[in-house]
Amino acid sequence: MVKFNEKSPSHFPLAYFYSAMDSFVKRIGNVETSLPRLIQMRQEVNALWQAFDDAYTRSLKSMSTKTVSDLDKLRDNYVWVIEHVADLWAEKLDEDELNIHGRRVKQAFKDFDFRATEALVAENAKIQNIEQVFASPELQADLAAMGLTELNSRLVAITQQIIQVMSERNEEQSTIVVGELKTARDALTQKYAAFLIYLNAVQELQPEEQISMAAQYYNQDLQKVEMQLAQSRKGGGVSDKPQSDGGSQSGQSGQNTQTGDNTGNNGQQTGDNTDDNGQQTGDNTGNDNPGGDNNDNPGGDINDGGLDD
Repeated sequence: MVKFNEKSPSHFPLAYFYSAMDSFVKRIGNVETSLPRLIQMRQEVNALWQAFDDAYTRSLKSMSTKTVSDLDKLRDNYVWVIEHVADLWAEKLDEDELNIHGRRVKQAFKDFDFRATEALVAENAKIQNIEQVFASPELQADLAAMGLTELNSRLVAITQQIIQVMSERNEEQSTIVVGELKTARDALTQKYAAFLIYLNAVQELQPEEQISMAAQYYNQDLQKVEMQLAQSRKGGGVSDKPQSDGGSQSGQSGQNTQTGDNTGNNGQQTGDNTDDNGQQTGDNTGNDNPGGDNNDNPGGDINDGGLDD
């Protein structure tokens, strides 16, 4: 019998809060049950989640989101040029001493499966990993031979700029979390806390295997979100692929990703397919990823002794 971690995510930055709640809604949504109260509380949480999601989407129509979107388009153009120049050298030059430059540079992008349509946090992490490869003397010589040194320097700089803007947004240093969004988040957090208390009471009195499975998976998802949050505050990354289904991840050596976002989308960053993060997740901003926070104190209790009402 597994119970839900009742730790409050109220202190999470917006993108990470989004990732955690997205995961919870998906995990508990997979539980098949005949308990009327569980079904009712799940419906209430789903309604509050939808209201929060809608408010979150509207809040991302900010200048910082547009800035990230514009920077990401420029970065994608840099990557496109570097990759295509490498392709031309690798495929169109018959001389081994020349095409080897293109093959090695092209291989770095293939090794990390870089795609411009991914969540921003995933793109950021993969570019950082690719640049670690490019830092070797051999790859530096390859880039210089193909005239790509300057363009690659700009790619590094613009990636750092994107990470900085996303970090500022995730820390909610602007007025995003006000009004509608804050109200929606407060309501969701309080209902979430009450729901967890009820679910864990069910597990104490009449455990159900499906609830145990949902709790086990969600606790793992929540732990990953917390790890990503800790890494983001240290300026590092998490060595997992970006979350794609309620927070679950598949590890891949050599990649540093976070939850959450491609600008303009919701999801996480765990982060902003922002979610910034997540939450974002996820623009995908995770916008936002995945990768928010709330200053509320969630509450909630079970007002009756029965679990089947």
